[in-house]
Parts: sequence; structure tokens; C-alpha cells
Amino acid sequence: MISKLTGYWQELRGDNKLLIKQIGIASIVLYVAFQLVGFLIPFVITGYACYWVYKNVLIENPRVMK
Repeated sequence: MISKLTGYWQELRGDNKLLIKQIGIASIVLYVAFQLVGFLIPFVITGYACYWVYKNVLIENPRVMK
């Protein structure tokens, strides 16, 4: 199996090898970006919810903060 892959890799032209490398790097970058967005979404939602509560509940009714 590996010998077939290495043989196929050696038969490729330079521009095709470059394209395969670019696709591999782009897929890794896209994976990291999705992981980062997935990590930050809960913080964004929680922050927005806290801001909404502060703006709509706590400022209009200051007795809540006492």
C-alpha cells in the first residue's frame, strides 16, 4: 500500500505536488479555525447574554443591584 503511494507521489509533476501540499495545509488551517470558533462560541453567547441582562434588567431597575 505504502509503496503504491510513494510510487504515485514520485510520478507526479511538480505543480501537482504543490497543489496537494497546499490543499493539505489549507485543510489543517481550516480545522484549526473551526476548533477555535467552536471554543469561542460559548464565551460569545454568555457575554452577550450577560450584556443583555445588564442593559435591559439591571439599568432599568437599579434596586436589583442593591
